[in-house]
Amino acid sequence: MKNNSSFAKWFGYLGFDHFIAPFLIKLIYWVGVLVIVSAGIGGFFATFEMPERGIGGVLLTLVATVLSLLLWRLMCELLILAFNIYARLVEIRNLLSHRQERMDAYRKVPSVRALNNE
Repeated sequence: MKNNSSFAKWFGYLGFDHFIAPFLIKLIYWVGVLVIVSAGIGGFFATFEMPERGIGGVLLTLVATVLSLLLWRLMCELLILAFNIYARLVEIRNLLSHRQERMDAYRKVPSVRALNNE
């Protein structure tokens, strides 16, 4: 039974029913975090080689690293948000179609008045 659900899941990816982009965005996010932190550490140690920058250069490097991490996170969240909105809309569509099917089934049942008139 597990093979059928696993096959269905992979078929969903091949048929574009499920997206791989959110996973890739998360992977790219973590690579970006590593790059930003590495650049921040490099910039931090580079300011010690330039005595004219002083403590202001060190603080500027730290603030720039933190702001870069924050903006990177925000950009990645916005990309993932688009896919989450789509997923919620699909859920709403499915719920509404099930509701419509139940309403149609309810309408097909004859009422008591209709039975008494016959």
